[in-house]
Amino acid sequence: VSCPLPRVGPSAAMLRQFFTSLGLPTMAMPQLMVHAKADDGEDEAPAAPAPKASVPSSLESLSAEEIEDLKNEIVNEVVGKIAGEDNENLQDFLEPELLTAPYDPRFPNRNQARHCFVRFNEFFKCAHERGEDHPRCVFYQRAYQSMCPSDWVENWQELRDKGLWTGKY
Repeated sequence: VSCPLPRVGPSAAMLRQFFTSLGLPTMAMPQLMVHAKADDGEDEAPAAPAPKASVPSSLESLSAEEIEDLKNEIVNEVVGKIAGEDNENLQDFLEPELLTAPYDPRFPNRNQARHCFVRFNEFFKCAHERGEDHPRCVFYQRAYQSMCPSDWVENWQELRDKGLWTGKY
């Protein structure tokens, strides 16, 4: 007689600590529930994970390999939930929404190099004044990322990092 054992995952406290160590809000923590199936095929109430003596109580006591396995397990579960059954939603998840900067009457010409440069500077000014997560700053960041060549942005970032950027911010 074979009896399937319920899979016991990491504790909620370990997951909360893992998500906070990555800088993610604990609200984003996936709800990991273990359902034990009876022999008759009906679902029972979610089973609480059984405390095991070998399960560490904190992430500090885990080895690097165990932490990597835990990360992979969480990522696979989240991607599985996002992708849906048979990966039906995976294509929507992988194709980013393409947005570009709207028309700006300050830059009526076909050559948008100055527009690109101004949006780049506006982003760092906004980030300095309001923080990078402010919606206006996110708009400026998307605008310069969509219209500026990546070589220019990399060059400008290097100049900013070296302190050689001509802008105030």
